[in-house]
Amino acid sequence: LPNRLVRLDTILRLRWLAILGQLAAIFIVVQGLGFDLQTIPCFAVISVAAAINITLQLVYPTVHRLTPPAAAALLGSHIAELATLLFLTGGLQNPFSFLFVAPVLISATALPPRLTLTLAAFAIACMSVLGFFHLPLPWNDDDPLVLPQIYMFAVWLSIVLVIVVTSIYAFQVTEESRKLSDALAATELVLSHEQHLTQLDGLAAAAAHELGTPLS
Repeated sequence: LPNRLVRLDTILRLRWLAILGQLAAIFIVVQGLGFDLQTIPCFAVISVAAAINITLQLVYPTVHRLTPPAAAALLGSHIAELATLLFLTGGLQNPFSFLFVAPVLISATALPPRLTLTLAAFAIACMSVLGFFHLPLPWNDDDPLVLPQIYMFAVWLSIVLVIVVTSIYAFQVTEESRKLSDALAATELVLSHEQHLTQLDGLAAAAAHELGTPLS
């Protein structure tokens, strides 16, 4: 269980990085490309995520470690936030839809398999909903982008496959690394115990030698 505890600060740093990336993407789309975007709703969603981060930072110390369910809940909230932003900005047509992979991949490296499966199922469910319900992708009104349904299904399937394959690979690599670390720790413990016994044997032999001399 201790190996499964995740530092809150680690997840919060990743969430802040995601928030900064989302703000930068909105700025580039609106100011750089001149596309019409649901700016206020997007900022509202990002503000909620930032408020959650600030609250957690104020309530818990930096070194606080989350239990696996708590870490999964925090990653799940990130998936929900991403799904909401994608709903406002084109659904699966938005190229940032591949970011669904990130929370599940993090879970695969740090959380038990059942929680990773739960997050993967939640992410896939969100993508499935976004495949049918979403606002239009920010684009030129004079030449709207219309993608074929078969292409959108291919996008959905590719994200699902990436989630499954990368999660399995990351879990196996992390599990092997964890087992190797545990084996090394056990070996160091055995060697330390044997070294301690060797020192005791040396002391016992020296004491027996001293006690066995005529002077003693």
